[in-house]
Amino acid sequence: MKRWDLLAVGRLGLDLYALEEAPKVTTRAFGAFVGGNPLNVAVGAARLGLKSALFSAVGDDAVGEFVLGRLAREGVDTRFVFTKPGRRTPAVVLFREGGTYPMTFYREAAADGALDLDDAAKVAVEEARVLFVSGTALAREPSRSTVFALAERAKAADVPVYLDLDFRPSLWEDPRAYGLVLRSFLPLVRVAIGGEGEVRALRLRSVRLKAHQATEPEVEGDLEEAVMDVLGRGPEALVLKGGDRGAGVFFPDGKRLWREAFPVKPLTPLGAGDAFAAGLLWGRLRGRPWEEALLLGNACGAIVASRLGCGEFSPTAEEVATFLKERGIHVG
Repeated sequence: MKRWDLLAVGRLGLDLYALEEAPKVTTRAFGAFVGGNPLNVAVGAARLGLKSALFSAVGDDAVGEFVLGRLAREGVDTRFVFTKPGRRTPAVVLFREGGTYPMTFYREAAADGALDLDDAAKVAVEEARVLFVSGTALAREPSRSTVFALAERAKAADVPVYLDLDFRPSLWEDPRAYGLVLRSFLPLVRVAIGGEGEVRALRLRSVRLKAHQATEPEVEGDLEEAVMDVLGRGPEALVLKGGDRGAGVFFPDGKRLWREAFPVKPLTPLGAGDAFAAGLLWGRLRGRPWEEALLLGNACGAIVASRLGCGEFSPTAEEVATFLKERGIHVG
């Protein structure tokens, strides 16, 4: 028996989401939530009944208090969320304008980027069933070396490492370094998860942002070559998120599975990929086959796509069961 089903590693922060779809200059009301890829996955997993913990950091500030309070309310273990004096808890501001979702990251002196090897030494990664790593945690030092050290310990203890590619170009000093760094991390990874643009970015040639730091950058390159490159570097599986087309899992031996997405009327696409990852992990940690895990991930992603925010809008197990039952699908 392990203490946690899931230990997630990486960024967290305050999300300020526009409550109305309107031009930026006329937007007046924002909702305050918590966010960040690993935080969203940890919260989503907790809502589904998994024991989840988070390894990250906050500043010694009011925003950090807000984030820690919300995490406690969601049942996420925060014993490994350290406070970094002199650093700040980061934030993201998001507008909703004409079907686009412009995002601005405020991560100057971000506390989670200061996670160091001493912090990692305090984390009982061997007591987790899965280590979930956000690719953004590899963007800068000292967080980069910290995550490498933790993943090496996880692999030595036979704790599967799941890597969410989590490509945010503006968070790297040079977006071209993203592929260099993550390619070197892949030998420690058992399962990689990413959107098509994120997988292509591992062999980055050029990147074009839509709607200023949009959640899914356009990246040129051959997707098939990128998929095979990932699988040739150590992972046992690559989970590919295809947005409203669904999601699939690719294996080194050439086997592939694909599950179509559930059609829903989206409110925003933000957070749907993180909810998908939480649902996928929920399925795998319950011993479900890949096809069923993809189904559960797609259901969680669809539910969150029809809601305003990210982790705090993730579904419970009961909500997922109801969602599937309404579509004539029953899972154990």
